[in-house]
Amino acid sequence: MARSLSLPVVERSTGILLWEGKSLLNGKPIVVIATGRSENEKTGGMIQVWILVRNQQPLEAHREGADEAICGSCKHRHFRSCYVNLARGPLQVWQTYEAGKYPKLKGHAASEYFRDKVVRLGAYGDPAAVPVEVWDTVTRVCRGWTGYTHQWKRCDKRLRNYCMASADTLEEAYDAMDRGWKPFYVRAEHDPLPKGFFSCPASKEEGARLTCEQCRACHGGEYRGQGVPSIILHSSNWKKIYFHRGMKRMRNKEKYVGMAWAG
Repeated sequence: MARSLSLPVVERSTGILLWEGKSLLNGKPIVVIATGRSENEKTGGMIQVWILVRNQQPLEAHREGADEAICGSCKHRHFRSCYVNLARGPLQVWQTYEAGKYPKLKGHAASEYFRDKVVRLGAYGDPAAVPVEVWDTVTRVCRGWTGYTHQWKRCDKRLRNYCMASADTLEEAYDAMDRGWKPFYVRAEHDPLPKGFFSCPASKEEGARLTCEQCRACHGGEYRGQGVPSIILHSSNWKKIYFHRGMKRMRNKEKYVGMAWAG
């Protein structure tokens, strides 16, 4: 009976409120929202899961540094080089949430939203901000997923079952492997593909021969010598400039956007 009452709500909705609570990164309030099939050509028609600061719209949260609750120590947050356009998906999802248009589903009803679908954990925001039990609920019933975290040095190790370790240098990729994580290595345009790594099939350099929905190699799991996916840094030119500038200052232990970097 519960199933018949819950499913029509999910089918009518453009998304659901999956979880609300305190960020595991800094204890501030955040929300987790899942929305329907994406039109993103690279990822394909996956369900998108958004992790957002609860009380501030994304642009404001970013300007004031409140996005630490959902992004943690991600370099792109500090470098202003995040590939996500905050004025599009994140802002639209947050505004819909503020308007109270996402039904909050729990248990079986929430699971049914993801059943037999392919899910992108963290279309915006880091999955490490959210209790692993939330991802257990999603991955238990879905057909597949992708996920990435920049918090792999300090987060709940169980997240390794669901997320790749985002690596912005080759040294980070090897460090992640040593810690048992499968890395996803983003390399600069001039950097060669290292031995034991393979180009992301959804990347421009691979001719986008598969979407993320079709490939699903980036689903986490313990590293045991598997091939490592890699992609050439892809973003707008000004964001690439910001990223390279930030990486240079980080290597030199210099401050960037008021932040002092440490190893």
